[in-house]
Amino acid sequence: MAMLSSTFIHAPGIGATTEQGLWKQGALTWQHLLDNSAAIKVSPSRRSGLFETTELSIAMLKDRRADYFAKQLPSREHWRAAGAFPKLGFLDIETDGGMSGESVTIIGLGDGFDVKIYVKDIDLPAFAYDCQDYDGFVTFFGGGFDLPMLQRRFPVLRNVFAERLHIDLCPTLRRLGYKGGLKSIERQLKITRVEEAEGLSGLDAIRLWQIYRQGRNGSDEALQQLLAYNREDVANMKLLLDFAFPKLVEASGWTGETPVF
Repeated sequence: MAMLSSTFIHAPGIGATTEQGLWKQGALTWQHLLDNSAAIKVSPSRRSGLFETTELSIAMLKDRRADYFAKQLPSREHWRAAGAFPKLGFLDIETDGGMSGESVTIIGLGDGFDVKIYVKDIDLPAFAYDCQDYDGFVTFFGGGFDLPMLQRRFPVLRNVFAERLHIDLCPTLRRLGYKGGLKSIERQLKITRVEEAEGLSGLDAIRLWQIYRQGRNGSDEALQQLLAYNREDVANMKLLLDFAFPKLVEASGWTGETPVF
């Protein structure tokens, strides 16, 4: 069972407290709610919208409509769909320090197993097509940086991102008490990096790109180190989501069996 099929907060007027009340009544899934409709106590003003949303949600999940849940779920609750829509892209970009679309230098996109890295002036445009195969994306502060930068670089992605789930680990982990940047949280959780990328920062990524573009001695090594840095950013986001998911379930007040992720 995925957490999504136990979620009711996307129904009109249903907040965390009402959702927890439904769980306590035994409405642990959408189907449980429908099968026991007469016994479920909910205010008349919310009842119609709750059952209509539940029926529609079952149909949308069956049709694999991630866009429906991306729009209906509060953005901070997109994590609930992770188990139901497992085709998530772990996404991280590097730039040359500027804020225009042309400043994007590296895009890393992982599926939880492998990482594909796109490089400016080599194959960067391919990302705009490849990413459309995903149901959603996992980022770290992507809502404030990565996604806006990618939309400036590829305007077509405005519509793509609007129809995809987005789990931003920065505010998500902050809810769980883990503050700071990606590298800081990795250290808090004792997540390590390969030696080639250990200790590097975003400023180092800019520096390495500049060395690579100068084409002098060491340029190839600089690019390889930059790619390793980006690859670690992407790969470690999967570890962070794996860590956060059960804690988010617990924080939601969920009372049933541990959902699948």
